[in-house]
Amino acid sequence: MRTLQTNIIKLSLVPLVGFLIVCISLGYWQVIRAPALRAHPYNDQAQQRAKSIQPGQVYTSDDQLILGVRQTPEGWVRAYPAGEVYAHRTGYDYKTGLSQGLHQALLGVGRYENFWRNFRNGRPTGLNVILTLDSSAQATAARLLRGKRGAVVALQPQTGAVLALASAPSYDPQRVLDNDIVYEMFRSDPASPELNRALQGLYPPGSVFKIFTAAAALDAGVANPQTVFTCAGAETIAHTLVKCRNASGHGRVSLTWALADSCNVTFAKLAEQLGPQRFRSYAKKFHLLDSAKLCLPGKSGKMADVLAYKGERELVQAGFGQGATLLTPVAVAQLAATIANGGQVIRPYLVDSIEEFNGRVVYRGRGQHLGQAISQQTADQVEGMMVVAVEKGTGGGAAIRGTVVAAKTGSAENPHGPPHAWIVVLAPAHQAQAVVVVVVENGGSGGEVAAPIAREVLKALLR
Repeated sequence: MRTLQTNIIKLSLVPLVGFLIVCISLGYWQVIRAPALRAHPYNDQAQQRAKSIQPGQVYTSDDQLILGVRQTPEGWVRAYPAGEVYAHRTGYDYKTGLSQGLHQALLGVGRYENFWRNFRNGRPTGLNVILTLDSSAQATAARLLRGKRGAVVALQPQTGAVLALASAPSYDPQRVLDNDIVYEMFRSDPASPELNRALQGLYPPGSVFKIFTAAAALDAGVANPQTVFTCAGAETIAHTLVKCRNASGHGRVSLTWALADSCNVTFAKLAEQLGPQRFRSYAKKFHLLDSAKLCLPGKSGKMADVLAYKGERELVQAGFGQGATLLTPVAVAQLAATIANGGQVIRPYLVDSIEEFNGRVVYRGRGQHLGQAISQQTADQVEGMMVVAVEKGTGGGAAIRGTVVAAKTGSAENPHGPPHAWIVVLAPAHQAQAVVVVVVENGGSGGEVAAPIAREVLKALLR
């Protein structure tokens, strides 16, 4: 009898457990996951509901409106008052740019949904987004890139705040939206105006990568700024023919002057002495290949496996920024910001704050600290070598009267045409308020083509 009672109890537990599982499942999907499901872009009801929501707007740090909103008989639609200057930030519809990356915040849905806010406002409303961008620096970068292909990135090194983020060629979002012919031409344009080169462009970094090689070698104790190398103009290093930009060679040259006058042979030898293990270790410490994660589509960098069979050849080429090494401009800017920030790596951020219409802040952005890549002493040494590059070497085009500027130029070879022109600039040196990186596709000389752009953007930031 007792066995029968036990079996009846066990049997009765089956529907009870099933009922509890159903309740928990319904509670999870209808309560916990409900905001995310309602906000999901593939939810048709969410798309219809979004038309009734007054979206939030996007501003620069100095209150310039770059992504607005206007009401039509069909509902709320986006406006693009800043045009092509911010096109790669705003995008041209809800599936592109920050309209996609900040979809939940701008519509006040998902994690930003607030019933009482909508009740107080009398209608569903989104949140406003304040970016870290400086409108003067951004406008200067966009103007100087016009007619070129390339990108400008400016960072505040101590915080990681993105001060400028420009890509060229650009486009007018409103024209793309309003005209089907313009849209088709835009999508099929071989110049790829939709590509955000600052975050998605992968380029051989060329000689600006010597900043990394110098920093790694100094920090590892392989060399110091006064270490002397010899350059014959063209030498075979690790079974790889390395040609210096100075065809006749630099002769005996210190590491400082090798950086200032961009000696390929010296940095090939330096990478060989550093070795593949330490080279790869420092690449990880600097987070060189990381994607930027700025609420916008981005790409990760690429680098050959220097530990693989015959990896010594790739190591030698990587030492001066060639071979299989490909980086985005924002990754190069983060590298430079690490030098300016005493060796501390900070992941950049673009969103300063997210606010309700009454100004109440619901989110505050900040750069993520990723660790110490090199010592403060090493960072100071590299920055001092970059000052020499401006005062006596290839970076003279970045000089600003009354300000001590540190810089490194680059002309990166590529298989598709003339070299890409690069420059990295920090100012004021040893107390940098801003880091500026410029790349101009097929521009040739970084000192002649990229330096004037960086100088003007830097001047806009230092005013």
